[in-house]
Amino acid sequence: MNFRKNLVLGCFVLISQLLSAQTADEIINKYFENTGGRDAWSKLTSMKSTAKVKTQGMEFPAIMLSKPMKQKISFTFQGMTMVQPAFDGTTGWQTNFMTMKAEKMEAEDNEITKAEVADFPDAFLRYKEKGYNIALEGSETVEGTDCYKIKLTKKPVMIEGKEEENSTVYFFDKENFIPIMTKSIIKKGPAKGKSSEAVFSDYQEVNGLMLPFTLDQKFEGQTQASIAIEKIELNVEIDDKEFAFPEGN
Repeated sequence: MNFRKNLVLGCFVLISQLLSAQTADEIINKYFENTGGRDAWSKLTSMKSTAKVKTQGMEFPAIMLSKPMKQKISFTFQGMTMVQPAFDGTTGWQTNFMTMKAEKMEAEDNEITKAEVADFPDAFLRYKEKGYNIALEGSETVEGTDCYKIKLTKKPVMIEGKEEENSTVYFFDKENFIPIMTKSIIKKGPAKGKSSEAVFSDYQEVNGLMLPFTLDQKFEGQTQASIAIEKIELNVEIDDKEFAFPEGN
């Protein structure tokens, strides 16, 4: 009898998981459909965003560059340009605020950044081919909006020599099927173990794609920085030299 009960219970669990996966896929399909279509997303070769960043009562300009396996975020403060961070296809680097010189990332951070950059232009695009999994984890109200809660689990990452789960929870607006927030747990540094949230709003159409023009970065629910994007350019020429580590600095 115990075997039969366990078998029936196992079947119910399996069916439940399958239904959740199908439901999660339906949500992701509607997300792509409502933001321009999978075909348009697949043809995206580069993105350049010009923005203003506000933090701790200060405001400064920033430029964000992305293309396959390459990324760079730079901002200007008091006449100095700082990079936080960049990846040139092989090497991750950033400006050291103390020395104001470019420094290469440590091996683990480099691999984590490499995995993140590899998701351009969207982590959900061909997620199964990447070996990722998605799961619907119910509903939740975020920023006053009723949302579907979907957990995206990628391949594990190495943290201080140990393999750890690499996951992010996405909150999709139930009406428009667009993400309005992501939530993950910080794995390294002084804020280790705390939650990091990115809140997206002010979606606008750019060359057929719907993209957020406002991003609030929060830690434990408290806003640390706000990014107001002024202009987004898609499929523009970006020289690979823009991402390269500045040798001899």
